[in-house]
Amino acid sequence: FEELAIVTDVCNIVSKYSKSNPIKARHLVDSIKIHLNTNNIDVRFDEVRLRKIVNHVRSNGIMPILATSKGYFVSYNTDDVCSQIKSLVERQNSLDRCASGLIKFT
Repeated sequence: FEELAIVTDVCNIVSKYSKSNPIKARHLVDSIKIHLNTNNIDVRFDEVRLRKIVNHVRSNGIMPILATSKGYFVSYNTDDVCSQIKSLVERQNSLDRCASGLIKFT
């Protein structure tokens, strides 16, 4: 996966942002593209790839990258992390309900 090659780069960039100073996905993508171009790294990068990388980072406990409607940031604050976990669980439950509803059509 090309995404794995730039996990460290994404972590380094997003780690500069905090809850009080989050970065919107489109700005983060632009920052990463500039970094990739500056370092002559030829990887197509967009918001879909960003989400895949954030998922990888979270799933593997690499760094607590959190996201709100205001943007991405890193926080080691337990309350912030717990709030993100709660949001993810609620989203998971919503997706489960959607899948269950669609099963009625199979």
